[in-house]
Amino acid sequence: MRTKLSFIGDNDLASVEQDARFAAEHGFEGLEYNYWGNFAELGEDTVRAMRRIHRAYGVKCVMLGIWGWNHLSQDQDERAKAHAMLDRAIAYGQILEAETLTTGGGVYSEQLAENVAEFLRVFPPFLERIRAAGMVSAFYAVHGKSFFTSLAAYEAVWADCPQVTIKFDPANWRHHGDDYLEVLRKHGDKIGHLHLKEHLYHNGELASQPPVGMGDIEWGKVFAFLYEHRYNGALSVEPHGPVWAKGDMRRKLLVLTQRHISPFLI
Repeated sequence: MRTKLSFIGDNDLASVEQDARFAAEHGFEGLEYNYWGNFAELGEDTVRAMRRIHRAYGVKCVMLGIWGWNHLSQDQDERAKAHAMLDRAIAYGQILEAETLTTGGGVYSEQLAENVAEFLRVFPPFLERIRAAGMVSAFYAVHGKSFFTSLAAYEAVWADCPQVTIKFDPANWRHHGDDYLEVLRKHGDKIGHLHLKEHLYHNGELASQPPVGMGDIEWGKVFAFLYEHRYNGALSVEPHGPVWAKGDMRRKLLVLTQRHISPFLI
């Protein structure tokens, strides 16, 4: 298990430098970056400037993620745009020296078997290119344009593509109504990237997304299963929600999460 956390960085260059400086000053290992439709506007010059900032502060890029692109769309124009973005993500991830590339599996139909078959037809060349670029392929679960909305979907793909991993967020799985600890117990060896995000429930509703340790996710149990499966991927904090995602509260969330998780790391 790694002994340092990373966190999701903001994407404009001024924020990249601020986040890199904060990471270096507070003992964080690196940063990850996530893009939705705005990924289409990201240029190579900006990506190279991001890498220069990382190197200047001695931090790494642990993940590059692109979200909301339907790589399996039956609309050929939409699919072509999604594949062009995935091509770009592979190239940019290599420039950033990212450890992991994350995206959605896409949606081809409402039937799991059809989605799996189309994924297995479309993705193997991309998976090989991601591997050759030095990155792990991780696919996010339970939201976005992705058929990976259950553990069964991953298990169906692993029969033919065992290199596929999960971008795992325990809070997202719980909010979706799934047993996140069962995912870890059975398939902790398939976790490619871990998000540390907290959910606090009150009166049956999601009331807050505070620093890790201040909510309902059982982080001690999460790390027990991660150790048992010898997880050595990134541990990436996700500031989220209307209160804790910006400004001074974001900085407090990062440090408080770091303090809570540190006893689990050795």
